[in-house]
Amino acid sequence: MDLYRLVHGKSLWIFLAVITVLAVISAATMAYITDPAFVQSMQAASASGAPTGVHIGFSNGSGPSADDLAETNALVAQLAQGMTPEALVGNVFLGGGGLSCLFVVFLAIFLAAEFESGFSKNVFTVQPSRLAFLGARIVEILVLAALFTVMIVAATLATAAVTGLELASSPLPDFALWGVLVAVVAAGFGMLTALAVWATRKMAAGIGIGILLASGLVTLGIQGLGMLIPSISFLADYTLSSCMGSLSLGLGGPLGAGHIALVGAAFIAVAGALCALVLKRKDV
Repeated sequence: MDLYRLVHGKSLWIFLAVITVLAVISAATMAYITDPAFVQSMQAASASGAPTGVHIGFSNGSGPSADDLAETNALVAQLAQGMTPEALVGNVFLGGGGLSCLFVVFLAIFLAAEFESGFSKNVFTVQPSRLAFLGARIVEILVLAALFTVMIVAATLATAAVTGLELASSPLPDFALWGVLVAVVAAGFGMLTALAVWATRKMAAGIGIGILLASGLVTLGIQGLGMLIPSISFLADYTLSSCMGSLSLGLGGPLGAGHIALVGAAFIAVAGALCALVLKRKDV
């Protein structure tokens, strides 16, 4: 494993710092809007139907109505009750593809740097086995996916504890299984990004393709096509984005744990096989 470049490079530490800052801001914001004082102020505003605070400037009188405030108050109250650690992390980083996008961008930068510096050619000169090179990179991707997952969960839950955000308890085995599944799905995105980088040997291509997949745009396209051709609508459930979206709701999401594990493992295996074919090219 290329631990030296990981530890001594700046990219890993920058991305981990970005993850930590985002987790802190998101958890602190959630703690604020679920604070009893904030909830009471929302209840008072919805009861009076009058906007609160100071307004400077012009107004057309189209502020939030009492119904809007009541609906917002109900949503805040729902968030304050029974939010599990998985739901907190999922709402912030998983549902919209935040974790996946950060991970694929970092991975594209890390893997493409080998070709830009000529490092991979030196590796293949010293160690002709490109399968060994691929095996080491697969292990790195799995470890990095686990590291990104742990950092996001730890930073978010630590901030929630410091700010006093109360979370519903979650059984430790279920929480651990959920974390493993998140890392597996993230590793699936990582393998597809590695395939893009090794096929094109371009950082920009790896980042672009990785974000296209991690953001869920491909899944949205499949869902749209499924509306036109109902017989293929089930394919959307077999995408990594759908699996990550299900995990944003915890293990109680629409897709089961076994389904998510199989889909993630399948993407890792298929992408690994395609990477092996790409790495056989003599110009790599």
